[in-house]
Amino acid sequence: MALKLHFASLSLGASVDQQTGSLSVFDVLEEIRTPQLPLQLQSLVISLSLEKTDNEAFSGKMVIHILTPDGKQQAIGSGDMEIPAEQKRMKAVFRYGGFPVGLYGRHRLVLSWLNSGGAKVGEALLDFDVVQVTQVAQGVPPADKPPMSH
Repeated sequence: MALKLHFASLSLGASVDQQTGSLSVFDVLEEIRTPQLPLQLQSLVISLSLEKTDNEAFSGKMVIHILTPDGKQQAIGSGDMEIPAEQKRMKAVFRYGGFPVGLYGRHRLVLSWLNSGGAKVGEALLDFDVVQVTQVAQGVPPADKPPMSH
């Protein structure tokens, strides 16, 4: 039994329409520009669309890890996955509120789906960069007066 990944995204928001099953993803996250760390993302959302490759029911687990720029790995979530035999596709949305970011550089989320025996049957990798930018003061008058025109 295997699951095929059709779509995976990292964003600040997403929803699945209960009537149509349509997945909508908002504010795709590729890069965070900030003058200072640490910070907390108000919302971090992982969205997936998976398809079973056979007609059997799937019973397993999703495990999510983050790899930070300093080489450390940390589990940030897991959950059971059940797909009935008559269902071909599954959409999953994982939401994190107050997601901490403490380092500049490339962050990688690793999503692994495991069968009921604990063997990995697939994975998705989602990366985002955290970039340091110079903070610009707000409301500071320009150093030179602009030319006057009449």
